[in-house]
Amino acid sequence: MFKEMKIRVFVGMMIVFAVVVELILSKYDTPEIYKRMISDFVTFETVALLFFGYYFYKHKTPLHTVVSEGREKISFLSILGVALIFNVFSLTSYWFYLYIQDSLVSLDPFVILPPTGSAFLLIFMMITSTLTGPISEEFVFRGLLLNRLIKKTNMWSGILISSLIFASVHMEWEKLFATFLFGVIASFIYLKTKSLFVPILLHIVHNAIVFIQTSIFPAWTKSLFLASSDDIHVNVVLKSTLLVISFLLMIFIIVYLARSIYSDRRKVAKKSQPEEFPFPSETISSQ
Repeated sequence: MFKEMKIRVFVGMMIVFAVVVELILSKYDTPEIYKRMISDFVTFETVALLFFGYYFYKHKTPLHTVVSEGREKISFLSILGVALIFNVFSLTSYWFYLYIQDSLVSLDPFVILPPTGSAFLLIFMMITSTLTGPISEEFVFRGLLLNRLIKKTNMWSGILISSLIFASVHMEWEKLFATFLFGVIASFIYLKTKSLFVPILLHIVHNAIVFIQTSIFPAWTKSLFLASSDDIHVNVVLKSTLLVISFLLMIFIIVYLARSIYSDRRKVAKKSQPEEFPFPSETISSQ
């Protein structure tokens, strides 16, 4: 079904909703952080709900058959392991970005503060970052975009282009490469399992880990990785080691999934070949 959906329709809906939301919010004296959260929620997650809901209703397709139609299963511990590996790589690659930048051009002193605000704001952030956001993003980038690109190009082009777009729309340039690798892994997991449920679960687990680190228990992460500009040149060997190890593990995961997908395709192609006649092909002359 995803291969029949039109990307231009989804993008057009996003533009229309974004313009309408900006016009409405401009009439109210709302704090900028609230404006950004409302705008992101309406122009992406609400549009995704309407867009996919329309297609599923039109084709009378139950949601569970779209999310978990594949037979390949991956354990939750494997998902948790991948999420933790990516989390370490994301943190250390962000530190490495600041380390290189500070070495080339001395950075101004800074302190990383946990998000603050009302209880409503934190609850809204938790829901959008750990539930609605991951679900809508996986439907858009792995369901819609990846399938459409594979249909028009090939598997590798579809994975790389969709992952690059996925990383770009997050607009966190210091984490661009890390987010790109996450998109690649999520794409391979989707193609391997033929189910959106597994990449959705991976996305939810990863975002939940990040939310816990930044909003509930930020002290541990900051003490190990980065709390201020003073920490950039502290524990350089440890951070570099974790960066290299986590990067190699992510590459290993990508290679393993790619080889597994190619192996599955070879098995399917072999099964689809007609069986050879068990007897010799020579004509047996009648006596």
